Amino acid sequence: MKKFIPLIVILIFLWSCQTKTSADSQLESDPITFSLSELWATDTIMKTPESVLYDAKRGVLYVANMNRTEEGDDTGFISKLDTDGTVIDMYWIDGLNEPRGMGIHGDLLFATDMDRLLVIDIEKGEVQKMVPVEGSVFLNDLSVGEDGTVYFSDSRAGKVQTYKDGEIADWIPEINSPNGLFDEGEEILVAASGDSEVRLVDKSTGEYEVVATGVGVDGIEYTGIDDYYIVSEWKGVIHMIGNDTIQKLLDTEAQKKNTADIGYNMEKKIVYVPTFFDNRVVAYKLGMEE
Repeated sequence: MKKFIPLIVILIFLWSCQTKTSADSQLESDPITFSLSELWATDTIMKTPESVLYDAKRGVLYVANMNRTEEGDDTGFISKLDTDGTVIDMYWIDGLNEPRGMGIHGDLLFATDMDRLLVIDIEKGEVQKMVPVEGSVFLNDLSVGEDGTVYFSDSRAGKVQTYKDGEIADWIPEINSPNGLFDEGEEILVAASGDSEVRLVDKSTGEYEVVATGVGVDGIEYTGIDDYYIVSEWKGVIHMIGNDTIQKLLDTEAQKKNTADIGYNMEKKIVYVPTFFDNRVVAYKLGMEE
C-alpha cells in the first residue's frame, strides 16, 4: 500500500486545486451588489456646480461652479472644500467662464472652461496659463494620462482632443456627443453620450469595445474594484457598470437634483456629487455586498 500513497496524495491535491480554481472563477464572475448612503451635503451655496474632483495628495475637493445664476462672462469659479464639505475657499480660482471637467497631473490642475483649457498651479492657487481651443463649441469633461497628456471632450463639436507640450490635436475627430472621460493607462473610457454608450478606447489604435449601453454618462470614476466603474447621468441618476451588469444606485431626478460630473475618494469609497441646479455637493458612501 505504501507505494500507492504518493499517487493518492497527488490526485487529491490536483482535485483540490481544480475545485479551488472553479470556485475562484465563480466568485470572480458573480456580480457585486453596490449601494450608496448619504454622508453629508453642503448648503445650497454652490453656483451651478458641474464637477467635483478629489485631490488625494492634498486631501481636498475642487468644485467647478459654472455659475449660471449670474449673467455675463467671468462669473465662473472653482471652490476648494475640505472632505467633510467645509468650504476652505469659495472663490479659490475666480474670473472664469463656465468651468467643467478637471484633472490633476503633479502640481497642476487642468480644467475645461467653455472654449479654452486652464492650467492652474495648485500650490500657488492661480491660473498659470489659459489655452484657447480653436473651433471649440462646448468643452466638457477632461482626464489626464500618466504622461501628462490631457484628453478633453467637446460635446457639441463631436470630438475628443488632446493637449500635450503646448499643442492641441484632434484625437477622436468624430464621435456622437462625447462627454465623460476616464484615463486607464494604455486605454481610456469615453462616454459617447449621443449613442448612450461607454467605450473603452485603445490609445494607440483608436479601436474600441463597448462596455456599457443605455446610459448617457456625464462622469466616470474607477471604484478600485476590478472591472467596476461608477458613472453619473446629469439628469439625476448614478449607476455602477462592470462585470457585464448595470446597477442603478441613485435616482434623484424626480426631486430635480442633478448628478453631474462626480468625484471619488478610492481609499474611503466616497462619491462626491455636484447637484448642478440644486447648488450643492453631496457625499455618499459606496457600500458593497458579495
